[in-house]
Amino acid sequence: MKIHPSNQIFQPYKQSAEQLKQAQKPREAKQDQVEISQTAKEMQTGHIDDARKAKLDALQKDIDAGQYRVDEREVAHRFYQYWSE
Repeated sequence: MKIHPSNQIFQPYKQSAEQLKQAQKPREAKQDQVEISQTAKEMQTGHIDDARKAKLDALQKDIDAGQYRVDEREVAHRFYQYWSE
């Protein structure tokens, strides 16, 4: 607090208190908005060609039977190739 010669008290925090009151007022709620590209919309149609469908069905069958195994060395090798390029 600073006292001026005219015996008036200068309060530098008064403005901050007023700003605090302004900040506490309820604001209008903003709504999120999502835009989906045309390519993404085409991907959502679910059209899968027959060769890919057969491969996915075979993989699903192996997973359900508990016979699907991942070759860790091949995965590591492919990661290495990808990050080495």
